[in-house]
Amino acid sequence: MERPGTEPPCADGAHVHRRGERVCAAVVDGAGHSPDTTALAGIAPQAITLLAMDMGGLVGLTTAGRMAGAYDDPPHMSAVYASMEPGRDTTVGWIGDCRAYAWDGEALTLWSTDQTVGQWLRWNGTPVEIAEEHDNCAMLGLAQATEMTVRQLTVPEEVPMVLLVSDGVSDQVDLETAEELFREHADDPQALADALVAAAEDGEEDGELYRDDASAIVLRRPTGS
Repeated sequence: MERPGTEPPCADGAHVHRRGERVCAAVVDGAGHSPDTTALAGIAPQAITLLAMDMGGLVGLTTAGRMAGAYDDPPHMSAVYASMEPGRDTTVGWIGDCRAYAWDGEALTLWSTDQTVGQWLRWNGTPVEIAEEHDNCAMLGLAQATEMTVRQLTVPEEVPMVLLVSDGVSDQVDLETAEELFREHADDPQALADALVAAAEDGEEDGELYRDDASAIVLRRPTGS
């Protein structure tokens, strides 16, 4: 599920690809709304999922990153990817500040770590109130994706649901609200993704759409897998 913010066109992108019982999904978030950024956002998620299905998430992310070099001014774009299938842990890879969360049936936990200036400042002991001012500045994006810069992890197979979001969702929907939505829509991943994006729409007090684009994909293991 994705929706544009108050400044069109949408510079987010999302794609889900299935082969047999395996599902690959990707969310990307472009910085700004230039024609090149929105064009890449429209094709990068599918490139990531299709390549990842055959060759793994690292190849999907790094190859999509090479696509950025086709433009005179390579667009800056964060991305997150996940692959889920029965009998295996869920694999996750990301670059930038798109996020991956996991729902164990009781709590929603952030598994990824934003690659932002704010996070780098925290690691180096900068006071939180100063670091927070730099959370919207991503240090890395697809154009810099390599085997050294892409972060990867696995979510244990027993964790039934994984959530991928752009920062238009994670910045606007607090953890408590997101957990309430998981409890309400745990049996319907599409309804859950829709609800999370809708919650981001309601993030402004005046009722207007939040400026940033918002995208969410929910992966849910079949019962008994």
